[in-house]
Amino acid sequence: MVRVIAGTCRGRKLKTLDSEATKPTLDRVKEAMFSMIAGLIPGAVVLDLFSGNGSLGIEALSRGAEKCFFCDISADCCRMIRENLSATGFDACSEVIKGDFSEAIAAVGNRKIQADLLLLDPPYRKGLIGKALTDGRLQKLCRRGDDGSFPPKKTVAVCEHAREEELPDGIGNFRKIKTKSYGTVSVTLYEFCGE
Repeated sequence: MVRVIAGTCRGRKLKTLDSEATKPTLDRVKEAMFSMIAGLIPGAVVLDLFSGNGSLGIEALSRGAEKCFFCDISADCCRMIRENLSATGFDACSEVIKGDFSEAIAAVGNRKIQADLLLLDPPYRKGLIGKALTDGRLQKLCRRGDDGSFPPKKTVAVCEHAREEELPDGIGNFRKIKTKSYGTVSVTLYEFCGE
């Protein structure tokens, strides 16, 4: 069972696909992941690039994110995300994009928005985190801490991956902040440092 851990929709059950192709984030991993970024969520614009059933993006919205763009290559996953958004009442502050991560980045990039949080939970061991974070169009969506805000706002990428898949200290213009492991899963945070 997948549920919303905290916030306005705390305890709400979310639908999932009965499929080998999707792997919903375990509650204990999701809870630890969001406690790592709790201060960054209120008012954030979120890009959930490998959404599955939308659990991570919905968690961010429940905790006070302003807007979330969901992306998945699967039409069935996109349908499930829309159903979960409707059930949680987050339709108005969300958009679902069917396509791979690069198509979603291009679609969001046309809006001239800046993302505060990037949620990446792709299929494990396929190098997709590196491909997404080095996409030049994604980097144009990132905050680099030079907008005059205090403290400076920089985009943070939250990456879920297999524990044995150790991610490098830097990927493109992203610098690793920390990694925490929970059983067979690890969560790595990166901060965008500009070009």
